[in-house]
Parts: sequence; C-alpha cells; structure tokens
Amino acid sequence: GKGDGAATANKFGALSQTTGNNFNTLSGGTPAAAGATAPAPAASAAAAPAGAAPAANPAGKAPGLASWQDFMNMGIHTGIAYAGAGADTATEWGNGKGDGAAT
Repeated sequence: GKGDGAATANKFGALSQTTGNNFNTLSGGTPAAAGATAPAPAASAAAAPAGAAPAANPAGKAPGLASWQDFMNMGIHTGIAYAGAGADTATEWGNGKGDGAAT
C-alpha cells in the first residue's frame, strides 16, 4: 500500500486544532499557538474547507459573550468541515491515491 496514514492524520489533526481554537475563542479563551499541539496543516481541501467559518468572536460582542447560536453555527461549520475532509480522504483512497490505498 501507499503511505502510513500520516497525510490523513495531519489533515484531521490540523482540523482538530482549528476547531479547538474556534470553540476556545467562543468560550472567551485565547486560541493556542499554531502548531503548539498539532502537526502543521497538510496542503489539502481540509486545510481550507469550502465556505468560510463563522467568526470565532462575532463583531460587536465582547470576548466570552458568545451566544448559543454562535456555538451552534460553529458546530455546523465543524461538522461540514469534517464531512468534507472525510469525503476527500475516501475519494483519494478510492482512486488509489490515499494513505494505505492498494497500488
């Protein structure tokens, strides 16, 4: 097979870091430094998912005052981003280009 799964792990690791930072900011915290706990993002569609993420701290709101709608919208965006990353991985694998795909 191809690869050891590192590219897929990097893709989802970067997405997890971004998600954690976004929800931390909504909760009034400070995002972690880029790459502090996750590998550098891989160059893929998951690194820049379709559609813009909702602002982590919407305009006009003081830090820590995110509403339930802000959390809901971020959750929707997160689900779409993970679904897109999974679909990309499945397509690559099906085309024989993904990590571990038969050659």
